[in-house]
Formats: sequence, structure tokens, C-alpha cells
Amino acid sequence: MVEQSMLLTQRINGVEIAYDESGFSDGPAVVLLSGWAHDLRLYDEMLPLLAPNHWVIRVCYRGHGPSRDPLGDFGVEEQVKDTLALLDSLEVKQMYLISHSHGGWPALELADKLGPERVLCLMMIDQIMTSPPPEFASGLKAMQGKDTWRAARKGLFENWLGGSKNKAVHDHFKYCMGSYGHFMWGLSCRVIENAYQQHGSPMERMKKISNPPPIRHIFSHPKNNPEYRKLHEDFAKEHAWFSYTDLKGETHFPDLEIPDTVVGELEDMIGQLASSAK
Repeated sequence: MVEQSMLLTQRINGVEIAYDESGFSDGPAVVLLSGWAHDLRLYDEMLPLLAPNHWVIRVCYRGHGPSRDPLGDFGVEEQVKDTLALLDSLEVKQMYLISHSHGGWPALELADKLGPERVLCLMMIDQIMTSPPPEFASGLKAMQGKDTWRAARKGLFENWLGGSKNKAVHDHFKYCMGSYGHFMWGLSCRVIENAYQQHGSPMERMKKISNPPPIRHIFSHPKNNPEYRKLHEDFAKEHAWFSYTDLKGETHFPDLEIPDTVVGELEDMIGQLASSAK
């Protein structure tokens, strides 16, 4: 946890929701959503870069805060309802929304539900934009088994690291993602499977948004895959509201690995919004 922030909680929809709130800008909030089986610590390296100029809210999904009391199954619908209720309680009128990995599914639902008047832009960080590659799909299955989930998680970690020695990313695996057990990992993989089955891919989900805000996908993985880059190029040509940046980083966690670059991408989107409003 970043020293300067304090973990806060509210009881929302019958469950404890943890979050923190930093900065004192009177502009739109920067709202940060993590993926599954990790929490707001994902943005520890970005927070000192954001808080001097923005009102920053980092959100934990239900079951991802300090309380590990038993929970029933939940999914994207509950994540959206909880997050929206929290933001309403904090009187967030407008936001710059950021998601990481499969936190992109609830982020897209929020963008669709609230419209571009409230979600001014959405920056998605390193989510698989195609249908699930075979090795990822098999990992999702293995993670759901009590006898196979630990080995499957190790395989995911190794893939996400991409050979990097970055201390912040390694520490995130050990102290944050390592604190979640089979229930959350297994549940997350079921929910992610269902999202791909329902929508096909995040890009297909974007196309269903009736009035999308500016959406940018920034990513490093998969590495050295020209077809994946061309997919983004073609999608951007077809949809004026979409853009992308190949970060050329090492890991699946640019938020921790190259936080200044990630924050720079957000500031670029905010600057473009300001220019278009003139």
C-alpha cells in the first residue's frame, strides 16, 4: 500500500467494498479498476504521479478488500453495481476510467451504462482483445480445479512476467496476487470464460456500446505478434473513438513496470478531450 493513502471501506449492496481516495482536484475523478484476484495495490506506482493533479479513486471489487469472509459467486453484473453505487456515494459526476486486464469487462459495461457524458474516456490496460488463445483458454479451465489451480497460476505468472526482473511486478505477485486462494481464482476464470462466450471479445463488446466514449487500449502482451498489432490498427480505422498504443514493455503489468508511460497515455487522452471541447 502506498504510504500516503488510507484504505477505506463502505458497506454496499450488503458487502464490504474497499477503496481509497487521493488528491484534491475539483475536476473529473480518475477511477482505477484492477483485474481479478488482485486489488488497488496494482496502481501503487501510478498513484504518486496522478494524485498531485487529479482526484483519484482506486476501487477493490467485492471479496478483494481486507475482509475475506465467505462470499457467494458473483460476476460482472455485481462488480458494475458495486462500483457504481460506490461512485455515487462519493458524488462522482464524471470520470476518466482506467481498467486493467479483465477488469475491462465491468469497465465496458460502465461506459455503456453511463454514457460519454459521465465516463469521459476509458483507458484499458493489457486485456486480451481477441477470443481466448488456446493456452489461455486451457489455463482458465485448469484454474478452476482444486488440484490444478496452483500450477496453472504459476504458468500464468511466468507468462505475465515475460522474463522480467522488475521488482514491483514480482512483489505484486508475491504479496498481492499471492494472497488470493482457489475460490477467487476459480471464480474469476469462470466469469472471464463466460464473458468471452457472451461477447466473443472485448472489441466485439465495444461495438455494442450505443454511444462509446474515447477508448484506448494500451498493451505490451502478446510480444512480437504483428497480427495482434494489425487487429488494433484495423479496428482503429473502422472506429474513430478507438485508439491504441503498443507500449513495448516486458510484462502484463505496465501499471507497475512503466507507470510514467501509462500515466502519460491518460494525460494524452485528457488533453485530446480538452482540445475537442474547444
